[in-house]
Amino acid sequence: MKHRRNTHLIEAVYHRPWFITPGGYSAVRQLVERKLNGDGEDYIGEMRKPEPMEIDGNGIAHIEVCGTLCRNVGPLEACCGAYDYEWLEEDLEDAIKAGVRGIFIEMDSPGGSAEGCAEAGDILADIARVVPVVVYSEGQVASAAYAIACNATALHGSASSTWGSIGCIIPWQDHAEADKMEGLAWNPVVNAGGVLKGTGHGPVLTAAERASLQQLVDDSFDLFHATVLRNRAVPAEAMTGGLYLAPRALGFNLLDSVTTEQAAYDDLLTRV
Repeated sequence: MKHRRNTHLIEAVYHRPWFITPGGYSAVRQLVERKLNGDGEDYIGEMRKPEPMEIDGNGIAHIEVCGTLCRNVGPLEACCGAYDYEWLEEDLEDAIKAGVRGIFIEMDSPGGSAEGCAEAGDILADIARVVPVVVYSEGQVASAAYAIACNATALHGSASSTWGSIGCIIPWQDHAEADKMEGLAWNPVVNAGGVLKGTGHGPVLTAAERASLQQLVDDSFDLFHATVLRNRAVPAEAMTGGLYLAPRALGFNLLDSVTTEQAAYDDLLTRV
């Protein structure tokens, strides 16, 4: 099971689409590589588990979303700072079952895996049609985190919070020179006509393989792009992958106000 989890993690980190900031991805990659190299046991004690959903005296559910977002988080991913999309989905559904009047989400995330993001966003959108949902951040609401948050009723952030990073990437690494130095040659055997079967396996990408991955990235981004425009009038210039400090993000309509947590909570109370 351990080796299977490691294989799953390696594929996700290096060969699948991500909605994440460069800094967020770099942190994930470094932590994963240290863990896989047997130098990551120290991170287990630092694992950040999500705070349990709480309902206050005003009937408002408080949910914390913090860390790199992905689906099916295991111990290895968790010790690298991952937050499972399903944790958010479960908290949202539990809040509705409890009959809350509104939901207040505190978010701080650089984004995460493209897989599972759209589904979590759709659940938040459905719930926001039932009760008002306000997202507040004093950190990052970037990429996958923004793809989810933009489905909320209102978005608020502190002056130093950052928003956006709307884009998709497969962080492919070319290993041709490294393999050459080790005397390795890539010589796959695939089925007749399977010109794309080796995509991501070898040290380099053929033109057809790169086009295939480009299509996957573009299709993933199209989902992200459509979600943002369905919820907010964001100009094209703000959807090129840039991350913006809250005052500039406000000018791009990425959020609704630059304010304090208390003011954001008070805004939710006016909506219930």
